[in-house]
Amino acid sequence: MSKFINPFSDYGFKLIFGSEVSKDLIISFLNGVLHDEVIINITFRNVEMLGLKQDQRRAVFDIFCENEKGEFFIVEMQKTRQKYFSDRILYYASFAIQQQSIVGREKLSHLTEEERKKHWDYNINKVYIVCILNYVMSPGYPDKYRWDVVRMDRELKIPFSETLNEVYLEMPKFVLPLSECKTIYLKWLYVLNNIEIMERLPDELNNQLFQKLKSIVEIERMSANERLEYELSLAVERDLLSALDASFEDGEEKGREEGLKEGISKVALSMKQSGILLSEIIKLTGLSSEEIEQL
Repeated sequence: MSKFINPFSDYGFKLIFGSEVSKDLIISFLNGVLHDEVIINITFRNVEMLGLKQDQRRAVFDIFCENEKGEFFIVEMQKTRQKYFSDRILYYASFAIQQQSIVGREKLSHLTEEERKKHWDYNINKVYIVCILNYVMSPGYPDKYRWDVVRMDRELKIPFSETLNEVYLEMPKFVLPLSECKTIYLKWLYVLNNIEIMERLPDELNNQLFQKLKSIVEIERMSANERLEYELSLAVERDLLSALDASFEDGEEKGREEGLKEGISKVALSMKQSGILLSEIIKLTGLSSEEIEQL
C-alpha cells in the first residue's frame, strides 16, 4: 500500500491545494503554472455556485480562489475523459465572470439601482482556469502536455482578449526526469506524477515547500477519521470507474450513450444512499442536482 495520498484523488487534491493550511502550496503551484502571474496572497471562495435562475445548473469547483488584485482562479482535477469537458470549463468560467459583477455592485450598494448600473462598465478582472488531467486529451500530439487557451484572432493568430485564460495539463504525457525539471513549475508536475519520491526527498526537492507537502500527504500522519474518509473517497471513485467501464461494454449492445448514462445513474444512486454530499455526487458524476434527487 502507498505511504502517500494519491494527489489525483478528489480527497488528496483538495487536501494538498484546497485548504488554508496549505495556501502557500497552491500559491507556489499557480505562480509556477502561470509564468507571468505573481500571486502574493489568495482567498478561498465558496466552491459551489448556483445559477442565476433556479432552474439553471450549478457549478461545483475543485478549488476556487481570488488573489489580492481581484483576479479569480479555478483549479480542476479531472481523472477520466468526460464528454464536453472543455465546454463545462467554459460554463464554470462564466460563474467567475458573473461573480465580478455581483461583487462590483455590492461595493456600490450605497448608490441607487440606476447609479449602480452606470458604474458597472464591464471592466472584468482576469479569470484563470487550470485543469490537471490524469488522462490523455489529445493523442495526436504525444509530446504536447500543456495547452494554453485564450480568445484569439483566427487570421493574425494574436490574442484578442486575455481576460479568460485556460491551461490544460495532460499529466500522462509529462515524462521529464527530475534532473531536467529546473523550474518550480516543472518540479510540481514531476512530484504530482511521482508522489512516492516524497519518501526520500532528493536535493532538488529538499526545501521548505516540498517538506511541507510531504508532511501533508503522508498517510501515517492522518487521524483515524481522516484515513477512513480518504479510503471511502477512493472506494467511491473506483466504483464510479468500474461502472463506467461496464457501461461502455454494455453500450456495445444497447447503445453507448444509453449504457453510459445508466451506469452513471447507478453509481449516483449508490453514493446518495451512502450519504455522500450532493456537491460531491455532482462533481464526480456530472449529473445535475435535479437528476440526482429524482433517483
